[in-house]
Amino acid sequence: MNYIASLLGAENSLPAKQRKSNAVYHSVKRAILLRRIEPGQALLEQQIAGAMGCSQGTVREALLRLEQDGLVARRGYHGTVVSTTSLEEAAQMARIRISLETESARRAAESCSHADFARFDAVIDQIAAAEVRHDGYALSELDREFHLTIFQRARLTTLEPILTRCALHVHRYTFGNGPLGVTPDNRTGLPSSAEQHRMVRNALATRDPETAAQAMRDHIETIIGYWSPELLKLVRSDRQPS
Repeated sequence: MNYIASLLGAENSLPAKQRKSNAVYHSVKRAILLRRIEPGQALLEQQIAGAMGCSQGTVREALLRLEQDGLVARRGYHGTVVSTTSLEEAAQMARIRISLETESARRAAESCSHADFARFDAVIDQIAAAEVRHDGYALSELDREFHLTIFQRARLTTLEPILTRCALHVHRYTFGNGPLGVTPDNRTGLPSSAEQHRMVRNALATRDPETAAQAMRDHIETIIGYWSPELLKLVRSDRQPS
């Protein structure tokens, strides 16, 4: 699909009142995560500006945010291109993510308040609604919001940027290497995302750190294994006896 057309399609589903640079950011990010723009694809500011009805300066601002995410790379006079997440990079980031998130689950299990559980439930309700709409991008964003909410309760503040980057690129790799014919918008055979997150929420509610940590690991590995068994095998290889 022409990526300009994909940007226009994504724009129609974005909140009407957000800043234009934010709309451009999410439109391009959506196209990258859903593989409507392939790695190595050049992103031309003038073309994007024309498609989105904004200035090139607005597009440049959005592309700088995407560069900070690691989703694009600026090549000087060669412009901006979509970056690549390799299998080996994805495996390292998945290991880091699992390590950080199992620890955050342990800590959160002992400290979550009723207000925290209300926040978890609100995000899970949004995830369920996104599943009904078959909106893979919203599910990806909401998944990271849910996990980051737990991480914030664990008060591992300085590690948040690391978790955010790892989760984003694991999503990117898995979405791009899913089963034949399956896309983030058409997740045939994947266990309900809302139920997966509710399982983690309920494990936190036990107040048992190890139960929460195991539920978090099972959840992350289940999703990775659905999209990319090869990635899950590599992630688990560091646990094999030498």
